[in-house]
Amino acid sequence: MKRLVVYQSSTGFTAKYAAWIAEALSCEAKELKRVKMQEVAECDSIIFGGWIMGGMIMGLDKIQKMNPKQLVVFAVGASSDSEEVRENLRTQNHLEQTQLYYFEGGLAFEKMSFFPKMMLKMMGKSVAKKENKTPQEEEMAKLFAGSFDHSDIAKIEPLVEAASEM
Repeated sequence: MKRLVVYQSSTGFTAKYAAWIAEALSCEAKELKRVKMQEVAECDSIIFGGWIMGGMIMGLDKIQKMNPKQLVVFAVGASSDSEEVRENLRTQNHLEQTQLYYFEGGLAFEKMSFFPKMMLKMMGKSVAKKENKTPQEEEMAKLFAGSFDHSDIAKIEPLVEAASEM
């Protein structure tokens, strides 16, 4: 069984999870921009990871166009894991028939390009000023206060177990 972990990472959290997963599965991890369609065709399964922006998993459309035989997806974001987060990702990214895993990463403002950094800071200030915040808005206000890393290698275990059985 030939597997490949493919990822698209912006600030390093997705790359970290991809490396952990590849090590656990004894296979290679490669950035999406370095993967050729022929490599995907030669693999029995692709484990793809992307970071989240506006509910969309970055790079997912590109790996899907390469027509992997079997695809497992993991998404990495700054929010805490919840059924709601996973269902929103599944629906927005049309992954109803695909195994999907969500991992909490973090925010690294110092590694972000100008536009995303400014967008997040503006959102954070807006939410922080709001009165009578919902629980989700309370979490957002905390998240956007500064850089943090909540990556946890233990979280990959269900994905690794499922991928090992493929």
